[in-house]
Amino acid sequence: MFKWSMALMTLILAAALGSGTATAADYNLKMQTYYSPTTAMGAQFFADQVKKLTDGKVDVQVFTGGELVGSGNILKSVRNGMIDIGHGMGHHFTERKSGQLESGLPMSWMSPVEADVIYERRGLKKLVGDDYEKLGVVYLGPTWAAPYTILSKEPIRSLDDMRKMKIRAVGAAAKMLTQLGVNVVSMPPEDIYMALTTGQIDGVVYGSPAEYKENKFYEAAPWINVTPLIDPITDTLIINKKTWEKMPEQIRAAILAAADETRWAYYIWSADESLKALKEVFKDKITTFPPEDQKELVKAAEKIWEEEAQKSDDAKAGVEVLKDFARSSGRL
Repeated sequence: MFKWSMALMTLILAAALGSGTATAADYNLKMQTYYSPTTAMGAQFFADQVKKLTDGKVDVQVFTGGELVGSGNILKSVRNGMIDIGHGMGHHFTERKSGQLESGLPMSWMSPVEADVIYERRGLKKLVGDDYEKLGVVYLGPTWAAPYTILSKEPIRSLDDMRKMKIRAVGAAAKMLTQLGVNVVSMPPEDIYMALTTGQIDGVVYGSPAEYKENKFYEAAPWINVTPLIDPITDTLIINKKTWEKMPEQIRAAILAAADETRWAYYIWSADESLKALKEVFKDKITTFPPEDQKELVKAAEKIWEEEAQKSDDAKAGVEVLKDFARSSGRL
């Protein structure tokens, strides 16, 4: 009788606390980002929002840069189902002929609002999404990373100042600076601090003031030029096609909503931390390029855009979107 009573009480208590009892998710998904553990808050925000907006029906486990696959293999691994969701950069993927355009060509957009207009209103999001569909995955949309600003050992108040220096830069930004007569050095991020301290380089194009502070690059290079070469660099969210097609419409809608909310998550964090860094770390060591130099930057960037346009029909259409926006905003 006692055992029966205890069993009955357990059932009653379980029923009473049912709303607080954890239930298994209908979908358990693996997600890989290229960000490190200390900067993966955007990917984790997406995972948390998916769980919240699907009422726990979808649980996303986040793996940081290199944990499952290399950054360049994220697209391939999402396509073959090794991972379910990828958070990467278009130019990391050799399969993406217009990946550099997706990530952001120099001087193509100069604020996240401009990027949003170009992607959502001017059609770049559809162009990118259509290309990912051809590659066998579903595009969930872009997410904003951070602006490309310039850190240096001595102040850069003009392009002429910069031409006297050795600057670490990569990708399309490096091509643009080379065209402008800047001595560009290529090196991985892990070598930047030592290169600055030993004098191998005089400056670096890497990210936002917050990222320069976080990596302590300012200890060797205390000056920052806050005119962005692009703002922001753009990441991408993709999901395995078979996984996507198995999900009911309401789950898909929730995941898309989570992706839209994630678009700004990391950028807002970076912007807030950058304001603190400018006040606390850089203080009176902040410069910008004059208007005439900014126009020179845009002219050099346009040549890079033209090179990109030759890579594919999608790239050509995307560059036309950039040029049309630049004309309407007065930069061309």
